[in-house]
Amino acid sequence: MTQDEDERPTIGRQALGDQKTLLDRLDEITLAPPATRAIEQLRSASDAPAERYCVLDEIGRGGMGEVTRIFDSKIGREIAMKKMLPMDPATESVLRGRFLREARVQALLDHPAIVPVYDIGLAADGLAFFTMKRIRGETFFRILSELGDQRQTTRSHKLGLRRRLVPFVMVCQAVQYAHERGVVHRDLKPENIMMGAHGEVYVLDWGVAKLLTGATEGVAPPFDSEPTRQGEMIGTPGFMPPEQVLGVHAEVDARSDIYALGAILYEIVTLKPLHDAPDVMGTLESTLSPQGPRVSPPPDAPVELVALALRCTRFNKAERPASVAELIEGIERYLDGDRDDQLRTRLADERTMRARADLEQALAGPPAGREAARAAALQEAGRALALHPEHAEAARVVLELISSVPDPPPAEALAEVEVLERQHRRRAMRDNALRLALWGCSVPLVLAMGVRVPALAAAIAVLLAVAIVWGAMLARTDATSAGARLGLYAIAFATIGGLSAVFGPLMLLPGLASMNSIVFGAQSKAKERPLIVLMGILSIAVPLGLELAGVVPPSMVFEGGALVIVPRLTELPRTMTLAVLISWSLFGVLTPTFVVGRMKDALARAERDLVLQKWQLQQLSPRGRSATRR
Repeated sequence: MTQDEDERPTIGRQALGDQKTLLDRLDEITLAPPATRAIEQLRSASDAPAERYCVLDEIGRGGMGEVTRIFDSKIGREIAMKKMLPMDPATESVLRGRFLREARVQALLDHPAIVPVYDIGLAADGLAFFTMKRIRGETFFRILSELGDQRQTTRSHKLGLRRRLVPFVMVCQAVQYAHERGVVHRDLKPENIMMGAHGEVYVLDWGVAKLLTGATEGVAPPFDSEPTRQGEMIGTPGFMPPEQVLGVHAEVDARSDIYALGAILYEIVTLKPLHDAPDVMGTLESTLSPQGPRVSPPPDAPVELVALALRCTRFNKAERPASVAELIEGIERYLDGDRDDQLRTRLADERTMRARADLEQALAGPPAGREAARAAALQEAGRALALHPEHAEAARVVLELISSVPDPPPAEALAEVEVLERQHRRRAMRDNALRLALWGCSVPLVLAMGVRVPALAAAIAVLLAVAIVWGAMLARTDATSAGARLGLYAIAFATIGGLSAVFGPLMLLPGLASMNSIVFGAQSKAKERPLIVLMGILSIAVPLGLELAGVVPPSMVFEGGALVIVPRLTELPRTMTLAVLISWSLFGVLTPTFVVGRMKDALARAERDLVLQKWQLQQLSPRGRSATRR
């Protein structure tokens, strides 16, 4: 150890003993050149605000003061300065007292979440100022507004509920610290809470803080200012409690800040204001309502936190938590995963009772209100089950709702059903086009039999071609027009009637007409089916009637106890005639089997899905789950 090192502690003790400042004894200490330059700069630095503080730019401006970014030449860093604005001389002294009072109150609160004050004084123009730490970040108001508006900014989209609650707990701790020193903020709101980029949190604007009797022992009191007049409203509507709205300042204490913290907590949890009124008067009326604000929190909002926020914002301050520590404890219990089972059961019971009342309205009430009542019953019962998954009565309400058909049917459901029906009709038209195309495959066989009446054969071929094209066109659209579908059915039946000229109206064609009636009827609405049946009957009756009336030559004669088919449209050579008869017979057997079979499969799948859905719904009930396990 060198001599200089041995002497420095002695010099330091001597300096303290003589009660001299370090600057007074600098000449007695041997310093390295860099340190010497620093001391010279410190000696030359002035304490005069105009020389010490260099204004860089303005950060913000309020009704009474402006905040600027400055450089403190004595300390050598950027800080913030809040300076009064020029005022009316008649009120300047009072406002100056309030301004300096804010600075002293903020200065005596030494907490990480409260911006530290460095200096207080008067500028050359006589206006009061104080300097403080410069902070950067975003206010809770901006963050909650962006989340509420679903504007996913780089910062706000990361702030889930837990990440909003943790900094709020830090705010509560700062307020609890202030209360322990007898300071009530009186203007807590999201605008006065700032979050920094690195997780730091600050409670701002202590300008209207109230000092309780016996506060801040051992600390110099703030500058005196004119006391708040009785009846004067201090605070921000929506966050100040009833006693502040009414101006009863003698009643303002720590529980007044707890009211504001509860309003902030409600907005943090729900992203909606506690007093959701369209104007200031509505907000004040909601605040002064002894029943409290009318709230409708989102279904996914944690009930423990909503209940805690509503407890903090009771009209009667005696019903609020006694201290901010209780509020902090409730939030931390939630963050630790604790759930209030009794509260959840009670809320589930209340929602189930409302769901049961809505269910009765949905089943037996006036038709005009049944749809809304059913929706409300489902929502209430669903929220009850979200609160208490084992709630048997809520599960029964859901099962009763699902198992009963809405009467009248909801318009939204009918619209969805119509979409499904259009899809079914498109598939049906596609099937019809395929069936008619398969039927057209027999045309070459018929022509190979030898055509006797070319004009009639050409007409039948044209009808069949038109039916195939028409069906294909309808398959590419929604096929919503009943006229277009019935037109296709009419052409198909007319083709059957024309083919009666081959073997007569009573040979094979009744089976084909019956097959078409079954298929077309299954594809159509109930009111269209009588017309389809009539078309099927006429496709056989008209050709038969024309023969019996002698309008056209007969297609069959009875000779010697035998039925003889008389050729009309074509010849009846043995081989080709058998080929046509076999192809039409196979067509009559296979087509309805596949078409009707596919319809039956679709119905079976729908019934199976309904049974499975019913089973899943039954699992809502504890009894249903126990039966499944057995």
